[in-house]
Amino acid sequence: MKSPLLLFALKCSVILYFAACSGITDYTSAVSATPLVTKGCWKVNLLTEAGTDQAGDLSGYCLTFDPEGGIKVTKDGKEISGNWSEDDILKRITISLDTNDPQLIMLNNYWSISSVSKKEVTLQNTKNPSYGRLQLTSL
Repeated sequence: MKSPLLLFALKCSVILYFAACSGITDYTSAVSATPLVTKGCWKVNLLTEAGTDQAGDLSGYCLTFDPEGGIKVTKDGKEISGNWSEDDILKRITISLDTNDPQLIMLNNYWSISSVSKKEVTLQNTKNPSYGRLQLTSL
């Protein structure tokens, strides 16, 4: 009598173990953008707003992401600073530049991380994914 009950308990334990492990990998398998973007200078390769590419307005800008949460945008000796952060759980990057420049204000947003590679990070507008897309390329 004890053997079937013990076998049933063992099967349930194994099922619970694998169910718990598969749930954890959803959070741990995501690739963080922080180790990549904090190395070197990045340029805006694509910035769509309402389906129109605005990247030409940001031509020549260099974005430098500090691991401590600071961001600097430089062009022709002019430097603008701000803050940025990455939320690994929500898979989102937040950019907040201290500027009134209408071209750079377009970067201020909550961006969902679409893809990350050594040379490129693609982000979507969190509030309206069909409205905006940002693609950064490493220089």
